Amino acid sequence: MINILFPHKRYSFVNESFLQNFPDEVMAKFEESKTVLNLKKGQVLFHEASIPTGVYILKTGKVKKYATGLNGKEHIFHLVKENGILGHHNLLCEEMYSHSAGCLTDCSFFLIPKNIFLSIIKDNRHMMDCLLKNISHEFGVFVNNSKIMAQYNVRERTALSIIKLEEFFDDNNSFKLSRRDHSNIVGTSIESLVRVLHDLKEEEAIEIKESTITVKDMKKLIAIINVI
Repeated sequence: MINILFPHKRYSFVNESFLQNFPDEVMAKFEESKTVLNLKKGQVLFHEASIPTGVYILKTGKVKKYATGLNGKEHIFHLVKENGILGHHNLLCEEMYSHSAGCLTDCSFFLIPKNIFLSIIKDNRHMMDCLLKNISHEFGVFVNNSKIMAQYNVRERTALSIIKLEEFFDDNNSFKLSRRDHSNIVGTSIESLVRVLHDLKEEEAIEIKESTITVKDMKKLIAIINVI
C-alpha cells in the first residue's frame, strides 16, 4: 500500500543488495581475498577522517552511517542492512572517510582489500553498474532527506523517520531503535523526539511498547509529512 500512497523510495534507506546476481568468478575472488570481521552492537567499523584500506560487505546486522559535529552530536544520514556495501565512496575518490560507520546490532563483515576491489570493478562491467546504481540511489536519498531536514518541522521529520525505519527493519510493521539514534536521524533532541512520539501514540498513528515502535495507521503518518 505504501508504494501507492507515498513516494517512499526517494527517502528510503533500503538499497538493492550489492551482491545480487554477481557472476560466480567475482564471488570466488571475494571468497579468496576476504577477511571476516565480527563486531558487537555499539562498536565502530571505521571513523571519520581515517584512510580507507578496502571495502566492507555487511553479511549480517544493521549499520548506521553518521557524521559528528563539533559538539559531538551525531547526524545519522543513512542506514545499511544485510548484503550492503560500506566504505566504497571515499575509497573510489581517494579521500579520507567523510563519515563514520557504527553497528546498530551485532554485525559480521567481509573486508575486501582495496587492490582486489579495484581490480574486480575494473574488469567487471556488471559490478561497476551495480556500484554506480548503489551510489546514485544513496545520493538521491541524501539530497531528498537534506531537503526534509531543512524545510520540515520536527513532527513531520519524525513521521517520515518512522516510515523509513519501519521499512528498513521490516519486522511486522515494528522496529526497535535507541531514542538517541532515532533523534540523530530526525535531527532533534531526545526530549523533542519523545514528545512527538507521545503525541503520535495518543493519535493512534503508532504504538509504543518497551521501546518498540509499531505503525498502526500508515495513512496518518503520510498525512503528517505532507510531501506529495
